[in-house]
Amino acid sequence: MSVSVDHQLALVKIHEAWASIDDLSIKPKQKMRRYIEEVMSAPGITFKYILVTGYLAKCVEPQVNARALQTRSSLQGAYDARSLCHKVVVGFEKSKGNLFGLSNEPFVNKPARHPDHDKNNPQIKNRSVAESLHEALECANLASLQEVFAGLVHILRMGKERASEEIAALSAQEINLYRVIEFINAFLSTADGGARLVAVWAAFTKLLADEAIKVAVSSPNRPDLFAKSAGDVEVFYEGVLVSASECKHRALTIDDVIHGIRKAAERRCPEYLFVYAAGLAVEQKAAIEVIITRNSNRLDLAIIDIHEAAPALAAIMNPRRRAVFGSVVADFLRDMRRFDSANAAAELWNSMVR
Repeated sequence: MSVSVDHQLALVKIHEAWASIDDLSIKPKQKMRRYIEEVMSAPGITFKYILVTGYLAKCVEPQVNARALQTRSSLQGAYDARSLCHKVVVGFEKSKGNLFGLSNEPFVNKPARHPDHDKNNPQIKNRSVAESLHEALECANLASLQEVFAGLVHILRMGKERASEEIAALSAQEINLYRVIEFINAFLSTADGGARLVAVWAAFTKLLADEAIKVAVSSPNRPDLFAKSAGDVEVFYEGVLVSASECKHRALTIDDVIHGIRKAAERRCPEYLFVYAAGLAVEQKAAIEVIITRNSNRLDLAIIDIHEAAPALAAIMNPRRRAVFGSVVADFLRDMRRFDSANAAAELWNSMVR
C-alpha cells in the first residue's frame, strides 16, 4: 500500500532542519551517522538525493518506507520519491548552494530508476555506497521521528560543508606545454563515468574556437531520452548545431559509432567526432574504420585518441589559452554537476602552476 507525502509540510520541515544545523546537540546516533557520512562523502550525486529525500519523507509521514522510490514498489509505505525530490528538495537546494550536486532532475539517473533502493540490486555498480545508502535508509525506518529529524539535520549539515568546499583553478601565465599534457594524462587516470574526458575535450574545443562558438556538455551517463543532445560535447554557431562529439573513456565500439552517426543524422549535425581514451574495442578497429569511411560522404567523421591528439592540440592553443586550461576543465565539470571531479581538476591544476 502506498502513502502520500505533503509537499508543503515537507518544505516547512526541510527549512526547519536547515535552521537547526548549527545546533550540534542535534545529531543522529552513531550507526545512522556513520552510514549518512559514508553516502555524503562518496563521489556521485544520485545516492545523496535518495538519502535526503528518504529522510525528509520519513520526517513528514512516519508511515513512509525510506527505501521506496516509486509508489509501485512492493515495500509497505511506498511513495513517490521523485516527485518529492523534484518539487521540494531541488528547489530548496538551489536557494542554499551545492548541497548534493545541484541537479535539476536527480531521479532520472540509473540508480534512482527502480521501484525502491536495494543494496543487492545487480544493476547498481557502486556496491559499497549502495550498501551504505541501504543501511542509512533502514536506520531511518527503524528510528523515532526525533532521530530521523536529527539524521536530516546531519545530512543538510554535511551538504552545507560540501557547498563551502568549491576550489577555484588558478590562471597562470607561466604554465607551459609540458604541464598541460602532464595535467591531462594525470587527470584522465580516473574516469568518473567518462565525465573527465568530456570536460577535457570540451575545454580543447572551446579554447581552440572563436568567440562566436558556444560549447555545451552533457553528462556522459545520462540517457539520451533525458539529455536530448546529439553528443557529449556540442558546438553551436549562431544557435545552429555545427559539431558534436561522443566521448568514451573506455574502449570505443562499433555500436558507439553507429549510434553516434544515427544521432548526427537525426539532429542534422554536419560533423561528428568520436573521442576515446582507452583505444578501440578488440578486433573492431577495421570494422569501425569501414563504417567511418562508408558514411564520410554525408558527414564529417573522425575517431580521435585523446592521448595521441592532446600534445598537438595543446601546442596550438598558445600560452594564454593554455594558462586557463585547468579552469575551463573544472567549469565544464561543474556544468555536468560533477563537483568532486571539478575540485579534483582544480587541485591538480593548482599543484602544477604554483
